[in-house]
Amino acid sequence: MKKLNKKSIFQVIAVILSIPLVLAGCGGDKTETHAKNESAFGKGMNLTVVGGTAGGFWSLVGEGVGNIIREDIPNTQYSYEPGNGVANTVTVANGKVPMGLAHNFEIRAALTGSEPFKEKVSDVKAIATIYNNAPLQVIMSRSFADKYGITSFEDIAAKKPPIKIAVDQRGNLSEMLNRLTLESYGITYSDIKKWGGKVYFEGYKAAADMMKDNKVDLWGDPIFAPDGKVLELADAKEIMILTLNQKAKKLLNEKMGVPGGTIPDKTYKWQTEEVATVNGSAILMADPKMSVDDAYLITKTLVENIDKIKSMHKNLQILTPEIMTDVSPATLHPGAEKYYKEKGIIK
Repeated sequence: MKKLNKKSIFQVIAVILSIPLVLAGCGGDKTETHAKNESAFGKGMNLTVVGGTAGGFWSLVGEGVGNIIREDIPNTQYSYEPGNGVANTVTVANGKVPMGLAHNFEIRAALTGSEPFKEKVSDVKAIATIYNNAPLQVIMSRSFADKYGITSFEDIAAKKPPIKIAVDQRGNLSEMLNRLTLESYGITYSDIKKWGGKVYFEGYKAAADMMKDNKVDLWGDPIFAPDGKVLELADAKEIMILTLNQKAKKLLNEKMGVPGGTIPDKTYKWQTEEVATVNGSAILMADPKMSVDDAYLITKTLVENIDKIKSMHKNLQILTPEIMTDVSPATLHPGAEKYYKEKGIIK
C-alpha cells in the first residue's frame, strides 16, 4: 500500500468533514423544520398543561396533546396536571402555568366576572379548540313525562308538576347552564320546591344513576352525543330529550357564550326528532405572555398532527383546522393567529 504523505492526510480529513454539510443540504424540509423547532425553543421548553380529573376525558386529551408536542418538538419537557376548567382559566390567564383546558362557558364566566368567579379575568388567550360537539342534553324520564302530560319545558312551566331534578354540583358551570335554562322558561329552584319537587346538586354520573333508580325525573349536562351513560340509562328505562326554544338558546349564548346546536335525529335509536340545544366546547388556553414563536410552533405541531388528535377518541373525529380556530369567547394567541393566517385557515 502506498504511504500517504501529510498533504494527502489533510485532504482526506477535509473530505470527511464535508460529508455532514452535504447531507444536511440534501435533508429536505424535515431537517429544516427541526432546525427551526430547536431555534425557536433555544434550550427547550418546559410545558405544563392543566386539565380535568385524573383518568377522565380531559386527562386523555391533555396527555395525548403532550405526547404529540414532545415527539414533534425537540428538547421539550411536558407534564400534565389534574385540575378543572374554572381554576384552569385563572391559572393560565395569570401565567402560573403555560397551558390548560376549559369549557367555552367557563371562559365566558371568567371574562364577565360571573359566578363562580369573584372578579373578571381580563384576557384569555387560546391555541385551539379541541372539540365543540358536547351538546347540552336535558334528559327526562318517559314515565314521568307520560304521567303529567309533558313534552317540553313549556309544559313543565304550565303544569307545575312535583318534578325532581339533578342540576350538577353548586359552583359548577353545568349547574349554571341548567339553572339558566329553567329560568328562560320562568322556572326557579324555589318554584320546583313549591310544586312539591326537589333539586339535587349532583353531578353527571350520580344524576344518571339516580334517574335509573327513579329518584330523579330530569337532569342535564353538556356531554357528547351519543353518550355512554345515557345509552346505559336508556337500556334500563325509557327516556327522552327536551328541546330548547329560541329564547333559551339566546339567553344561554348571551350569559354563557355557548352557541346553538342540534342533536340529529336517531343519534340515539329511540330519538325520533332533531333536538335543538346549545353546544359546549373545550378550548386549549395559553399563557398570554407566551412568546409568539412558542405559540406558533405549538399550534403548527397540533394542526399538522390533527389525525393523531382525532385518533384519541371517537368524539374527536369531527375536528378540523377550521374548528380549531374558533376559540370564542377566548381570543387566539398572536402566535396561533399568525400560523392560522399563514396557512389561509383564517383571514
